[in-house]
Amino acid sequence: MPKIINEIPLGNTVVCDVCNKDYTNSNETGGFIFSGYAYCPKCAEKRLSVIEMHGEEKNIQAVCPKNKSFADFCRDYRRKDAKITISEI
Repeated sequence: MPKIINEIPLGNTVVCDVCNKDYTNSNETGGFIFSGYAYCPKCAEKRLSVIEMHGEEKNIQAVCPKNKSFADFCRDYRRKDAKITISEI
């Protein structure tokens, strides 16, 4: 079992898992969750054709509604106690 070194609560912070852009205070809409990773509106648009080319659309777990910001979409999708866990193997 890995030894946990540190845990960092996410709180309200929302960062794209692909490009690392901070969307915490952004009202921009779009994006999706792909295999557990949050793809911001720009990354989702760029990478959707590659996902489709490989027949991996089934791994899109949720799509941001048009009337919701990417940040709020991500906050609603993840658990309230979401955190980054750093562990030793």
